[in-house]
Amino acid sequence: MGLGLAKRGDGWLCSRFLPMKKPLFVFLMLSLVALVRGADTKPIEAAFQKYWEAYAKKDFAKAAAEVLPADLEAAKAELLPVFLGAQTHKAKPVQDAVGAFFGRAVGKARESMTPAEVFAGLNRVITGNDPEFFEMLKDASTSIVFVRSEDADNAEVHFQVTIRGASDIDVERLTKKAGRWWVRISEDPKQIAASLKEMIANAK
Repeated sequence: MGLGLAKRGDGWLCSRFLPMKKPLFVFLMLSLVALVRGADTKPIEAAFQKYWEAYAKKDFAKAAAEVLPADLEAAKAELLPVFLGAQTHKAKPVQDAVGAFFGRAVGKARESMTPAEVFAGLNRVITGNDPEFFEMLKDASTSIVFVRSEDADNAEVHFQVTIRGASDIDVERLTKKAGRWWVRISEDPKQIAASLKEMIANAK
């Protein structure tokens, strides 16, 4: 997501670790050819690696430093009000999520959380929902398969993740802004907020 692999924690290992099919292999080869003709991808790869290494270790604050600031701002605008509004909800699952999201912040400090703190808080909630996955993620190895440049300021990093001998290909989008590359949050914050509101409304 810029939220990383946690977005697929529910069943991700079982459903996505499948043998590579021939059409995908052909696609990869064609993309590699395009890569050879493209610009230098080292800055893109470096930004991705910094993000991934921090995220896999659950250092979400450090990972947030590699996420496009505009994406973090958009996430804060949509998600912080949801968790602020859920503070008085009596259902234990909601209170657990609220506690994980705000961490040590209490009182008025919750209302002034930074975009990076909101990103970290959301990922703490995700971690709490699938702690076993994140324990495995700490020992995962990654290798970049190829980088596809959409244009001068946008690119995709296609990478292989290996966890306990099982591998799969995944993708992160990056954007160049203010002279450097940033990881993008792939999910629409409005959709994330809508899903959270629905779950909170139905919680008992």
